[in-house]
Amino acid sequence: MNHPLRALDYVLIFLVFLPSPLTFSQPIESLIDPLVAPYVESGNAMGISVGIVRKGERFTKGYGKLSESDPRSPDAETLFEIGSISKTFTGILLADAVEKGELKLNQPIQEFLPKEVELKIFDDKPISFQHLSTHASGLPRMPTNFRPKQPDNPYADYTSDSLFAFLKEFKPTRPPEKKLEYSNIGVGLLGWLLAKQANTDYESLLKKAILEPLKMEDTAIVLTPKLQSRLAPPHNPDGELTSVWDIHHLPGMGGIRSTVNDMLKYVVANLNPPDNSLGKAIDLAWQTHQEPIQKKDFAMGLGWHLARDGHTHWHTGGTGGFRTALFIDRRSQTGVVVLSNISHPEINDLAESMIQRLFGMDVEPKKFNPVVKVPTEAMQKYVGRFRLGLFSIFTVTMVDDKLMVQLTGQETFRVYPQSETEWKYKVVDAVLTFEVGEDGKCHSLDLFQNGTHQKAKRIE
Repeated sequence: MNHPLRALDYVLIFLVFLPSPLTFSQPIESLIDPLVAPYVESGNAMGISVGIVRKGERFTKGYGKLSESDPRSPDAETLFEIGSISKTFTGILLADAVEKGELKLNQPIQEFLPKEVELKIFDDKPISFQHLSTHASGLPRMPTNFRPKQPDNPYADYTSDSLFAFLKEFKPTRPPEKKLEYSNIGVGLLGWLLAKQANTDYESLLKKAILEPLKMEDTAIVLTPKLQSRLAPPHNPDGELTSVWDIHHLPGMGGIRSTVNDMLKYVVANLNPPDNSLGKAIDLAWQTHQEPIQKKDFAMGLGWHLARDGHTHWHTGGTGGFRTALFIDRRSQTGVVVLSNISHPEINDLAESMIQRLFGMDVEPKKFNPVVKVPTEAMQKYVGRFRLGLFSIFTVTMVDDKLMVQLTGQETFRVYPQSETEWKYKVVDAVLTFEVGEDGKCHSLDLFQNGTHQKAKRIE
């Protein structure tokens, strides 16, 4: 799926490279505070809750505020949507079923689907459970019949029946393991299959296999009133209040809500798995089950991305109002959890910089451009429509003192001035430059994204 705010996870493009673990005695707070400060001060974060484990030492701290109307900082018991970090839980549930002999990693999923749902296969190579967990199935990121009735809560009405309707029509263009393509719907399907095999629902399976053994009492999919009262208010990348995402039908891909305290229990269990069936499942999920296929790929465990240092396991998550990241390294007995109630992708960079600092790397705090004020009359020059391609048009409007941009087929997003003519998105890494002629009128704009410039000429 191309829409940035409907994706449960933004696959990271940065490379995590960590040196050999160092003996590092500096207090955690003095390492972390300077990294968080620019995010809060610049408005690129609302509230942030951080949890760290380092060689048995635990650290938690909240930063920022819950909302513009609630100046309290979140704490280690504040709930957040963890988005696609849920996929690592689903990977462990798969490993648990394998360890118990209930299924095999290479077993075709067709054997567990409803009889009326017959998957088409490519080159006589069926999709297996492992393929779903490692994003090697050939299924797309999102199904073609994903048309949410509630754009700000897009998964609320996408049911298992919706998924099966898509699968009946899906025609693969390649066999499994030919290419790694991050698939939310693939892991959503995996969660459904595991629950069906266990004759229960996903949340009940999750509680029995993982949450109850680890005493993660504040982690859930459907929240009780008590837990609901501790859920941080969700904010979109512009810092505006938005809706939570109810991913109750296919929660294995991103429906879990949790706290820093509970996530640290999860970190500890992954650093040092318990000597029981759950520990065996964690170890199996931790192993490498899919090597990179293309240069850009990361190796995969069951639900886990493996960093290029060969040790660190990680995942991130993003919903409409939350952004989260999790890094765990057994070699150094270090884990980092960052939960935020604003859906801003740069939270990933913050989590990465934290674990790098914990390894003694010289990481500078991020510098954000200062807020630029652009006169209303200058902004009004940019209002209009600009053709980017045959079927793609930028529509630029003003709402109060905000410049809003909509590209054909996508929602309208606010852009922020870096200068009078240069405006940056927050939802994606892209910049628009409005080109003003000697006549004082804006005749075109330039889109810079993924290292490429594209010009759009004014059509009205």
